[in-house]
Amino acid sequence: MAGAREPDVSRQDFAERLAQWLSAADTVRLHAALPPGPVGALSSAMQPGASPLLARAQAELDQVREALVKGVAAQAAQALRDASHELDAGHAPHRKRHLDQQAQMALRIAALRARLRQVLSQTSPRLHQLAVLDAVLEHSLSVREQKWMAAVPLLFERRFEQLRQARPDDWHSAFVAETQDLLLAELELRLQPLMGLMHALRGEIEKHTR
Repeated sequence: MAGAREPDVSRQDFAERLAQWLSAADTVRLHAALPPGPVGALSSAMQPGASPLLARAQAELDQVREALVKGVAAQAAQALRDASHELDAGHAPHRKRHLDQQAQMALRIAALRARLRQVLSQTSPRLHQLAVLDAVLEHSLSVREQKWMAAVPLLFERRFEQLRQARPDDWHSAFVAETQDLLLAELELRLQPLMGLMHALRGEIEKHTR
C-alpha cells in the first residue's frame, strides 16, 4: 500500500516546491497556459512529417551538446596553458572562465529549447500544449535558475583554496579537472528540460507508428 501512494506523494511534494518558486504573477501565467479541460481531451492527432522533425531536433540537440562539451574541454586546456601566468591571480581567472562557459550554455540551450518548442507546436495539439507550458515555466523559473548557477563558481572557490593547501604539487591541474567535470555535469542539468521535451515528442510519435 505504501508503494502505491509514493507517486502521489512525489507529485504533491513537487507541486508544493514549485508553488514556492513561483510568484503570484507566475502562477497567473501558468494557470492561463493550462487547457480549459482535461489534458487527455486534447487531440493527439499527429501532423504529417513528425518523424523527420524528430530526427532534425535530435541531430541539433546532439550538435549543441557536442559543441558545448568541446568548449568546456578547450577552456580546460587553456587554463592549463595559462597556469604559469595566473599563479598570483587567485581564483579570479577560473571564475571568469566558468562564467563564460555558463553564458555560452545559457545562450545556446535557450535558443535550442525555443526551436524545440516550435517543433512540438507543429506536431500535435497535445504537444503544442506542452510547448506552451514549457515556455511559461522557463520564463517563471529562469531568474531562480540564473541565481543558482551564478553562485556555483563562487562556491567552488572554496574548493580552489582546499586543493591549493592540500595538494601543493598538483593542485592546479586537479582543480581544472574538477571544474571541467562540474561544468559537464551542469551542462547535463541544463539540458534536462530539453530531454523531457524530446522524450514527449518521441513518445507521441511512437504511439502513432505502432
